[in-house]
Amino acid sequence: MSTAHADVRQAGRELALAVMCHLESYPPAEHATAVALLLASPPSGDADGEDVIARFARDPATRAFAESLVGECLGRLPEIDALIEATSRTWRLSRMDRVDRNVVRMATAELLLRAEVPRAAILSEAVRLAGRYGSDRSTSFVNGLVEDLAKRLRPGPEPGASA
Repeated sequence: MSTAHADVRQAGRELALAVMCHLESYPPAEHATAVALLLASPPSGDADGEDVIARFARDPATRAFAESLVGECLGRLPEIDALIEATSRTWRLSRMDRVDRNVVRMATAELLLRAEVPRAAILSEAVRLAGRYGSDRSTSFVNGLVEDLAKRLRPGPEPGASA
């Protein structure tokens, strides 16, 4: 994978996370409209700088990656949430921090639907996003939960990985 492709995926995940967190303010029936409006007219930011949504939504490849990931999450949200609930030993989904919940949802969607993305890359990105946007406890929480989900959803050795 080229560096440019990896950069698009990283930026796309950041944009998808912002969108997923934003969507929690809307009823499910309005999600498609909210995504379209948010990406077409992103917030301008504040005195400290440009909003993450505006910065990443300008790039067509980043935006396409984010829209695809958000669509996958929303399209299978009941299944994804059920998997997270069944895997989490200590936290109900409703009690999780908004950022943590949506990072784990996105990682679960990728584990389920993007077999071409290595487990290690999904885990690494989830931890990176949790560390950047979550609380001081987010990285360890997300790391443990996504690792357990990966073992559940993709057991055994990774294809192409050396034994």
